[in-house]
Amino acid sequence: MSRDPVVIIGAGLAGLSAAATLLEMGVEFVLLEAEEKVGGLCRTERAGDFLFDHTGHLLHLKEGPVREFVLDRIGDLLVMHKRRASVYVEGIYVPYPIQANFGKLSPPTVKRCIETFRRAGEKPIVNDPDFLQWSAAQFGEGLSELFMVPYNRKLFVHPIEELEPSWTSWSVPRPSIEEMECAAMGEGTGSFGYNVDFYYPSTGGIDVLPEKLAGDAGDNIRFNSRVTSVDTVAKTVTVGEKEVVGYSHLISTMPLPVLAESISGAEASLKKAAGYLRCSSVLALCLGLDGPVSRSEHWIYFPEERFPFYRVGFPTNFSDAVAPEGCGSMYIEIAHMPGEDYDEEKLSDNILCALRDAEVISPDVNISTSLFIPIPCAYVFHDRYRKENIKRILSELASHSILSVGRYGAWEYSSMQDAIAWGLKAGREVAA
Repeated sequence: MSRDPVVIIGAGLAGLSAAATLLEMGVEFVLLEAEEKVGGLCRTERAGDFLFDHTGHLLHLKEGPVREFVLDRIGDLLVMHKRRASVYVEGIYVPYPIQANFGKLSPPTVKRCIETFRRAGEKPIVNDPDFLQWSAAQFGEGLSELFMVPYNRKLFVHPIEELEPSWTSWSVPRPSIEEMECAAMGEGTGSFGYNVDFYYPSTGGIDVLPEKLAGDAGDNIRFNSRVTSVDTVAKTVTVGEKEVVGYSHLISTMPLPVLAESISGAEASLKKAAGYLRCSSVLALCLGLDGPVSRSEHWIYFPEERFPFYRVGFPTNFSDAVAPEGCGSMYIEIAHMPGEDYDEEKLSDNILCALRDAEVISPDVNISTSLFIPIPCAYVFHDRYRKENIKRILSELASHSILSVGRYGAWEYSSMQDAIAWGLKAGREVAA
């Protein structure tokens, strides 16, 4: 008897990695991509002579199969960088992470940070804390109020009082008391965080990676093929309005609430459960300059409320091949509620005023190119509802031969490396 192929929804990093695994293992599959190019959010847009990624996409390749998988395919195109990042607070650019460098701030701020950190270490640990409790316990009220709380309030948009801290396990470094004491005295405390080193292509933008992976997938990718419904009883997906494709297993990388909503039949409880999952949207304003950028950082964090954006990055500090010779570029990230309207012209004016106020743009440099890139589903909001229900939702899908993987398929705060790892694992699971 003939067997229906594995169907993969979405040609982002997770979907393409799953496809590469299935191809290697000789498993028949078809990859359905709604748009006309691969990459998902890992893609690059051209605006005039400038290249802009869908904001900062950097490869943090740790040891293991993902590192080998990527380096084997585009290792000759990658350049390793040592992170240069800072936090703009109290009118000062402080090297990131701020918890290792707060000694560069004003004496009253330094005193409050170190004293509240010491007191935090003397308090009993709260069982199952929310993010605010976790941050105060980890860093003290001084650093929490200076950076951790205002920055994440801007990033996640939803009430931060409802945020839980499980997503911080790999992404937020905590120095020891000895390191904090050194930081308070303005001494260097070394490098912290998962992104101390990162890789970026020497030519082109970040979509060098998905384009290479697409070549691995051969002719199994179908573009302009949006999945509109999933029938878990018949084990079919509908593409567009009428085309029906059968599957033996389904690997989905589309946002989990969208997948649940597309499922027909008796899964009303699944749709309801996934419908309560929340995320923030991001709008990126990309600017091409007629001269170099004025900062040497790769990116800068802006936690203060007076700035409409939470982060600014500089693509030309990753690679000089993404802009004309002698020109610089930057992307400015603004988080907002999904579906929220905005006035691009007014927002651009506010952003430019704030950038000049922070001296990010030199007075003698003009903007030659601008581009807005909207990201409707950007940062997963880790509230308690998600924590208590995500495993049940994913398990119910798995019982119907559906693996929902990737940053948005698994509804997780994660990195590019994680997306690739999810795809490789999903490919192996369905091939077994």
